[in-house]
Amino acid sequence: MKNRIAACLLALACLPGLGIAQDKATVHAAEKVKESAWISDPAMGKMVQKMVDSRFMPFKVMGQKDAKDILSYKAFFRPFPANMDKFFVYWGMTAEWYKARKDGMQQEGYQEIWHHTFRDAANTELHQAIWQKTLTTEQKPVANSHVYNDEEHAQNILMGMLWRSEFKKLDQTLDAAFAQKATGKLKSNVLQARFASLSRLDSDFQKQFDRWVKESGSGNAYLARGMFLNVLAWDARGEKYISETSKDKIAEFRRLSALARVDLNKATDKLANCAMCAGELIHNNRALTLQKSDDTLLQTALQQDPSLWAPTISYFNALRPEWGGSFGQMETFIATVEQKIGDKALVEHLKSRLYFSRGMAIYKEDLEGARVWFEKGVNEQAYQLLVNELALIYTRKNNHKRAAELLENSMARGNEWDLYTLEALAQAYFNLGLTVKGETLMAKRNEAVRRFKNAE
Repeated sequence: MKNRIAACLLALACLPGLGIAQDKATVHAAEKVKESAWISDPAMGKMVQKMVDSRFMPFKVMGQKDAKDILSYKAFFRPFPANMDKFFVYWGMTAEWYKARKDGMQQEGYQEIWHHTFRDAANTELHQAIWQKTLTTEQKPVANSHVYNDEEHAQNILMGMLWRSEFKKLDQTLDAAFAQKATGKLKSNVLQARFASLSRLDSDFQKQFDRWVKESGSGNAYLARGMFLNVLAWDARGEKYISETSKDKIAEFRRLSALARVDLNKATDKLANCAMCAGELIHNNRALTLQKSDDTLLQTALQQDPSLWAPTISYFNALRPEWGGSFGQMETFIATVEQKIGDKALVEHLKSRLYFSRGMAIYKEDLEGARVWFEKGVNEQAYQLLVNELALIYTRKNNHKRAAELLENSMARGNEWDLYTLEALAQAYFNLGLTVKGETLMAKRNEAVRRFKNAE
């Protein structure tokens, strides 16, 4: 069990297995296949998560090495099969890790539905595989172990309403959340996260957003669709530098960004003091090269809701070197935030993002140097991607104790139901010989999956 569970994080590229069963509320017209471009392993991780959120599962994952010895991956997706109980997808496994994973999956009743190999620059054979377990008529629902009164529940409920086209209930629920925020019963950042959870869906769901806007015309619908289109735009652009991105991708990036801007402006008109709208417009400005209005938008957002982090983070991200800024400008901005806003938690979070950017800038050439920068960014408000990357570095160094410590702290800071954190921490426990603790977390991970599946 120890070696089988360990395989995922030690692989060169891997995502925690995601298993979700089909439900009657799934919205898909005809069965269709979607495929990704050839992308890096972090991008593939995000792609799989997005498609799973959109009720698609991968049925093929392929890998390759280009002329510069850079690894990339390509996946094909289909709607969840009606008889699917759970599935696991892994890529970049060595032959040893693949065999251990395969043996474990067979013991647990999974069927291998895909297997692919290629060789990296060191001539190491790397494996991509997908396992699926089908439902049986004898299966009974597993009782949940937690009372559903947390944010994971609130976000799942919203997604379920969107899947089922319950637009009136969706508006009523969001209106109630705005009312709670106005009376101080709901934090601004929590409400922002609820809207953000609706934006991370596949492009197929644009039909749902369009229907919501048409049937309701509410500020909620325009804001949610604007955020969704913003995400689609950046996905369409891809992760390469603009000089390396095709004209077609750039055109689609700008087309979707322009559509998002229309929605965000309408949401601004319909929603009183919409600091979230201002934050999204700052994010949108980068796509349409309209950064001249960033300062005004940030000031507006801070006047409307000084406790909301998103506008400040959007402004901060535009100062990264890859967008024409510099690390020095980022540091200066943090000092300004500390002086003028005075939110210590936000300052800590911005510092963590700065150190993550510094680490990623040298990651390929100097892994140890990147680790040092990441360690500087570990604080009470640490950026989650920084924590994940740092834990992965320590896992590769076989320092599972430090990896576990980082992920435990992440959970304690409120990341209780994150699938990546749950499985990565479970793997760290298995590597440390703490089997019971590992199995407990895997059970909780399975519960998180069921909650998502049932929109509860």
